[in-house]
Amino acid sequence: MAARTQQIIERLTERCLKVTRPCALGRKPLPRRGGACSECRISREFELDQAVAELVNTGAFKGIGLCPYHIIASHLVARLVFGPERSRARSAGQSRVDAMLEIKGALKRIGAITRSTALTREDVEAISNKDEWWQALSAVYSAEHDLQKALAIFRSQAPSKTGSLRRGPIGALHIQAVAIALARAWRVLTGQLPGKTNKNFHDLLLAAVATIFGHPAKEPNWEAATRTAVRNIKQAPSGT
Repeated sequence: MAARTQQIIERLTERCLKVTRPCALGRKPLPRRGGACSECRISREFELDQAVAELVNTGAFKGIGLCPYHIIASHLVARLVFGPERSRARSAGQSRVDAMLEIKGALKRIGAITRSTALTREDVEAISNKDEWWQALSAVYSAEHDLQKALAIFRSQAPSKTGSLRRGPIGALHIQAVAIALARAWRVLTGQLPGKTNKNFHDLLLAAVATIFGHPAKEPNWEAATRTAVRNIKQAPSGT
């Protein structure tokens, strides 16, 4: 991953980690400067932020008490760092992190602990309220259970070799990742997934790609990218 792209992702990650006040969009009039609610403390430093500000000013997002800047940044960081596209990029020598590989390694090490007790998770939970050591062991069993769930979800969303995700301008890994992340964020902020002809969503998608990776030399087919992203989300377990 290019140094500039990594820096942008780190800045977005910092934004995700900040404690945000409840968003007042939809509950209070926009301040004169616009682009955010009166409680917003996020500086609009990226092209992506300007696109979000325009959507805020046009009332595209519902007043659900969630900051659109924070929601969009969180979805982008999660997908770009842990999404299956990152795993595919790793196989091509473009990435250093494979979420499924790391989780499998963690499960292997945790399994060495849980198997040594010869007890079930239920047995340990029943004892854990009597001793701090057993409480710690119960936490290990819970972590194992949660990691197994996470691994199953990652596997379900990993594209197969014969899958529909392509490597051309429409199906480039980074375009796929950004489109899926933004489609998920769009659903949170508007209550529905974007349509393939949604120009507002396309403008947001272009701004996100330009912010993180730079302006594409040739503009991708945003309609196809949106359609692929929505299909990917609908095919995921429970639409997650």
